[in-house]
Amino acid sequence: MRLGITFAACVGHAIVFPNATQARSTPAFLFALQRERPNLQAVGSSIETGLDDAILSGISNAGSESKSWATEMELIDESGAAFHALFSGIRSSAALGVKGRPFHLKRSKVSSAMKSTGEENPFAGFFTFDDLAKAVEDDFLDAIRGSTDNRKGWKVTAVSTPRGSSFEDARMTLDEINTALEKGTVIINTAGSHIPKLAGTAFACCDASSLPCAVNLYVTAAGKRTSAPPHTDKQDVIVVQTAGSKRWRVYTPPDPSRKPSADMYARGKGDDDLPLYFLEEGAYGCQKLLDVTLNVGDVLFIPAAFPHTTDTVNDDALPGNPESASIHLTFNFDTHVWDLNYLSARRFALRRAGVSDPALGQETDDDNRYVGNVNSLPKDVRDDIFMNFPLTFLDEQDSTVVDQVTAQLQTIAKAVDKSTYDQVPSATWKETVERIRAQGIELLDIHRVMYLDAIEEGRLRKAEEAATAHLTGQDLTRARAMTPEKMQRLSLFRVKKFTEQINEAKQSLVDWSYENVSSQDSAQISLPEDWPFTLPLKVGDEVEADLGGAYFPATVTKAANNSYNVKYFDGDVMDGLSRDMIKLMNPPEASSSQGDEEEQPPPGLTKKEMKRWRKKQEKKKKKGN
Repeated sequence: MRLGITFAACVGHAIVFPNATQARSTPAFLFALQRERPNLQAVGSSIETGLDDAILSGISNAGSESKSWATEMELIDESGAAFHALFSGIRSSAALGVKGRPFHLKRSKVSSAMKSTGEENPFAGFFTFDDLAKAVEDDFLDAIRGSTDNRKGWKVTAVSTPRGSSFEDARMTLDEINTALEKGTVIINTAGSHIPKLAGTAFACCDASSLPCAVNLYVTAAGKRTSAPPHTDKQDVIVVQTAGSKRWRVYTPPDPSRKPSADMYARGKGDDDLPLYFLEEGAYGCQKLLDVTLNVGDVLFIPAAFPHTTDTVNDDALPGNPESASIHLTFNFDTHVWDLNYLSARRFALRRAGVSDPALGQETDDDNRYVGNVNSLPKDVRDDIFMNFPLTFLDEQDSTVVDQVTAQLQTIAKAVDKSTYDQVPSATWKETVERIRAQGIELLDIHRVMYLDAIEEGRLRKAEEAATAHLTGQDLTRARAMTPEKMQRLSLFRVKKFTEQINEAKQSLVDWSYENVSSQDSAQISLPEDWPFTLPLKVGDEVEADLGGAYFPATVTKAANNSYNVKYFDGDVMDGLSRDMIKLMNPPEASSSQGDEEEQPPPGLTKKEMKRWRKKQEKKKKKGN
């Protein structure tokens, strides 16, 4: 039995059903929503209910559309309508990022709003510990465990290590997960691409939001004083509690001008400490907004850059019993990750035009654009440049959004620094927005096909189980034994091709931005075919590192004895990776003695920058001698 959805019918644009909800998702409405600057009041356990009511109304209004979508996609039985309605309601009514507001929706209210989908209590028990056990048994999964010290930055370590050289010895086991739960939270990143039962939810998130979305799975034992230390994220996240309970404390974003060298979207990660007592005492201007316990079926929304921390000490379940663990799904509205924001667009436009950026700096791909001068901009300007594009940006049927985003980008760029703005040709701003949009649509298509592939795999497995259900003993063992064909269908291999496509799409945008920049003549070393996984690494190298079975952008922070520590793009840290778990992104350049010409300075440097560049080159030559 194969999935009755043809990929061709689904690729190219998210399927959207027009109704009243969509009317609230027009570019004009979303621009107005984003530009609001709500006065966030710390109110202890709740935020004023106006936003909650708007979200619930959006969910209810989306019910009929979402039910049609789930029927079309054959996801009615996977709670597709309910998840699609949830994300549609949030898309239509919630601002994202620093202009957003967190909210908590209790199960009873969610159930009432979901009546129009035909699923009144869809999230409670949707994914349990038994589902996790089944996923581990059926596939080759990987997971990480988070640290639990609320005084230090959040770090992660691998849950599983190979026990031998065979395929079975390399697979993560449920026992390893249970052992990890004694020490901290177990996390499976991008779980929707690896676990078929979660693929439909991620697919619904993509189509409802018109974004390349991901879902992560979090499992925490009861009785943990800290399950996640205080930190911020680059993603706007929707948390759905499917089993157990967990306490969440959410605070207003830290004022980045008080620590410009810190990435406000990765505070409390790696070596950046964001202790709980700092937040409680109002350090960096933070105020507590929410202090709530999510029970099964509840929903929580946390905008990007809002610090949060969790624990399970209020859980009445007995500690040490895995089946009573807290389980929640975190759905990511990824805009910063995919460059769908004005800061990234300005950077690409200036680079495309060959214009240097003395105002903000951080011009190379290795530089974190969220640190430095950008954090010292006036608050209104800083909030605007950090703002994401409207969620209609990747809707292909929207013919006006490019012009609106371009106009907004020019206004923001001019406010940041008029000198650099004036040097960029007018056409380049729109060209940049169009190119970012093309990449976004391509990434959305890749994610949709990836989730469809996982959905199909899940249905194929169910069909195989049904076909062998009558067998027993050795006959059943042989029928369900791992074969080469089945092995290639495991997520370890199935997801790899999509990860490669995503990386190629991202690199294509970077290459485009450099097309008009004079290339520097530098001979390349003759490299072996597998150089990304074999050449030596050094601290500072730009890489992609394994995180839960998929590769994500990272930087090497320590290298010793074939063991490497890395810091991921979102601030997460992983220690002790082996060389084959890290992909070097850029081949090393040959030394100057291998070329006939000296390295030329990049175009557009000021006199001060040119002086600094020449000093840097002199130091390189001295080291080479």
